[in-house]
Amino acid sequence: MKHFSRKRKFINHKKRIMYFSLFFVLLFISVGYAYLSAALSINGNTTIASNTWDIHFENLTVNSASVPATTPAAINGNSTSISYSVKLSKPGDIYEFSVDVVNAGTIPAKVSLVTMQGITSEVESYLDYSIKYTYGDDVQIDDLLNPNSRKRIIVRLMYKNDYTNLPDETIPLDITYTINYIQTTELENNVGSLLQNLYASGDECVTKYDGQVTDRVGETVTAANVYYDICSNKRNVIYGGYCWQIVRTTETGGLKVIYNGEPVNNTCESNRADHKGFIGTAGAVIDMAGTYVYGSDFYYDTTNDMFALNNIETASFSESTFTNLIGKYTCKSNGTTCSTLYSINGFSINTYAYATTFTIGNVNYSSIGTVPFNANYLSPSSVGYMFNYSYNRINASSSNDNYKFGSTFTYDNNSGNYTLGGTIYTITDWSTDYNQLNNTHYTCLNSTGICDTIAFVYATDNEKAYLIAMQDGNGIDDILLDMLSTNNINHYDSTIKGVIDNWYRQNLNIKAGIDDAVYCNSRNIVDYGGFSTNGSTVNDAALKFKNYPLSYNLDCPNITDQFSLSNNKAKLTYPVALLTNEELAFYRNSTAANNFRKTGNFYWDLSPHMFLMSGNIRGIETSGAIGGYHFTGYVADTRPAITLKNSISIQSGTGSETDPWIVED
Repeated sequence: MKHFSRKRKFINHKKRIMYFSLFFVLLFISVGYAYLSAALSINGNTTIASNTWDIHFENLTVNSASVPATTPAAINGNSTSISYSVKLSKPGDIYEFSVDVVNAGTIPAKVSLVTMQGITSEVESYLDYSIKYTYGDDVQIDDLLNPNSRKRIIVRLMYKNDYTNLPDETIPLDITYTINYIQTTELENNVGSLLQNLYASGDECVTKYDGQVTDRVGETVTAANVYYDICSNKRNVIYGGYCWQIVRTTETGGLKVIYNGEPVNNTCESNRADHKGFIGTAGAVIDMAGTYVYGSDFYYDTTNDMFALNNIETASFSESTFTNLIGKYTCKSNGTTCSTLYSINGFSINTYAYATTFTIGNVNYSSIGTVPFNANYLSPSSVGYMFNYSYNRINASSSNDNYKFGSTFTYDNNSGNYTLGGTIYTITDWSTDYNQLNNTHYTCLNSTGICDTIAFVYATDNEKAYLIAMQDGNGIDDILLDMLSTNNINHYDSTIKGVIDNWYRQNLNIKAGIDDAVYCNSRNIVDYGGFSTNGSTVNDAALKFKNYPLSYNLDCPNITDQFSLSNNKAKLTYPVALLTNEELAFYRNSTAANNFRKTGNFYWDLSPHMFLMSGNIRGIETSGAIGGYHFTGYVADTRPAITLKNSISIQSGTGSETDPWIVED
């Protein structure tokens, strides 16, 4: 009690405070109770030779949690100062606003002076105040501000909640906060700087990845600069007129983002309506008999729902011409415009092609279209984002018994014939003997065991054998290498790559802020299953790839799987592809992660799962859960991914769905 009396006597002697009244003149400050006065002093609007010097404030917004102000914060007419008056009457009262500091000139600038005047040490004990960038760092000397860029600053003033000895009298304060900018030759990488500040400050939205990563072609290293963004209010970006969601940084300093539709009123909210996009049919065998106009790419018109072929030629589809037509498009006529487009992805027989038809219609806002990953799903090569020749699955009827099967073969270059060798097994009654082949995978599909085309049986059932035919002395190991890992593997585009490339070429091809990056299509085999020739039994075990068990490692072992503009063995046409399962699955199946990934539809990623009777690719379930997959001929949503350079400029925003970061080259 005595202590309390002495304290009151001291306060009365000092004539202190009942509440703070701060009269805020000339921008920036953050103090507690009072009228607040602050000023941002900037040299502005001067011409230096042909360059311009113009630094000012724009886009001031007061936080809705703020107490009502006597004079609300507003940018003064010269745009280089802000004034306001506010009274904070009780602990917990807050006044906060955000504003852009804009360098609209052509000269790089940096902070040379940061000062605050008007707060004494006694007053300071009652107040929490700060002026920070939106990513949490204080405004400091030597902070850079690039030409034609901006940074958003938050000015915050709060009466401390934890102060128990309240003031007795009003103390009016005039507070001035000054930020001075001077010319510099330095430049800041805006996106990289924002994110690195987030990471360095330990922001709860950031999780560091410490495993192996392949972000440079031919280089797999322990990650030092890879971070994931886990907060919904700090992952949304508008770039090139489209919404994107931040997924992770790259070891090279880029920022991987996934397509998230068209903005509505500069927002990227998840309640947006459907929009126009590609609608593909499931992969099928289509008769392409006839002479038609083919294009290597196309344009599309979503207003009139029409396609127009580009870089055209006239050709006929057949066994002798199909290799030149894979990856091309036709209206299946002599015309160059149509409402139904055919995409060629492989040869079946005679004049029949593995193909997909496209129209234009309504698709989920987060997708550019619903398409198969690859129209030809009957070959192990179908799991490739690009692929070489496809050795398609053959279904051999079980009606012919007495077929011979061998564990090895020899090949005569002179005659061009195979002869079965090693262990020989003859099927006498397929319906009872089909599961007794053991390791006798090779067959000529006859009773002599001699042929010019040999087949490898990788699975059977009581009705048929599933096999791949081979010629020219090749065995199954040669064929798998040819389809999945040799240097000439990446010659033809998959169905989905063709769609993504044409969308990119039409919508983003002039953008300079997109970085080259590695997009991993991991086709490295972890289990040969029924394709094994080392004594295993012929069965229906799958050929399994890296993501057959879900993988959470960002390495990409095969250089022919490292798709990039700079990789001649897996060369992208444009700097765009899909994200991998590992990138999308990093947070496992949690509520927060599922909500981030969820669009309401299944959508493709870039990671092969397995080949059994057909190729299968991973994707994200309608709930947002990981673990899903479909055969490559299945129709699913397509969400392209790009990598933003860390040098592009943040124009405005906070990263939320309603206030996304707007970034430009």
